[in-house]
Amino acid sequence: LGRRRVSRLAGVLPTVNMFVHRLSSRAAGAVRRWNGEPARRSTPAPTPELILFEYEASPWCRRVRETLGVLGLAALIKPCPRETLRAEGAFGATSRHRPEAAAAAAEAGASSRLSFPLLVDRTAGVTLSDSAAICEHLWSLYGGGVERPTLDQALNPRRRTLLDFPLLAAPSALRPWPEAGLMLAPSEPNQQPLLLYGCEADAGSRLVREALCCLQLEYRSQPRPLSAPLPALEDPNSGFAAFGARQALEHLDRTHRTGEALGWLAPLPSPNLGEARMHPVLARLLGR
Repeated sequence: LGRRRVSRLAGVLPTVNMFVHRLSSRAAGAVRRWNGEPARRSTPAPTPELILFEYEASPWCRRVRETLGVLGLAALIKPCPRETLRAEGAFGATSRHRPEAAAAAAEAGASSRLSFPLLVDRTAGVTLSDSAAICEHLWSLYGGGVERPTLDQALNPRRRTLLDFPLLAAPSALRPWPEAGLMLAPSEPNQQPLLLYGCEADAGSRLVREALCCLQLEYRSQPRPLSAPLPALEDPNSGFAAFGARQALEHLDRTHRTGEALGWLAPLPSPNLGEARMHPVLARLLGR
């Protein structure tokens, strides 16, 4: 009888776990009032060649993703999850895209300490590393014919306010787990970028983006309205294509994941290949 109960519990736990993740993901979207849906356009959306180095849990990366969504701009996403929370800019040999991001930032004359988001706009020939500057750039070059929603103007003002960070960080606070697009998880690299049709505000799309981020899987993001069947994931490396977060997550775990995400207390990588700066408060706590 005991074994039967354990077996039943084991069968129920994945369903309960998915319910909790969906619920918190929906709450994360509600905090931002479901901002990031493609806005109305009077002209066809442009197709610039954009590469975004980012990680899902970053508040500042969220601002850029919302802007890309509102403008309906596709972008090649190169996820750069963290290997440690002890210092900004640190990364080791297991980081797949951070070395490329660091090289791009150095070439553009940006700060020697790697920070995210980092946008490479090959069409315009520029590289930008500040979220406000990136959003201003995207609106200036690719916002023609777009009716900018009042909500987006309020949540992502051109001038920073004291409420910017709390409002941007709130979704991450609702999903604080390492595997929620924060910490690196070992995976098999993909030879070709995956394709994700999703929406920044969609709960299922968020869950898939988080997994893609932790696994460092390069993918092409194609914004879709919330009314569309979301998310839809295509993996040209295996021929996989399906709608729905559960199917996409199962595929990523089965095909690409090789281990669990690093924890909150993960140490600095050794050797550390990035120029790292420890937060002053954390430095005091650790006695450094």
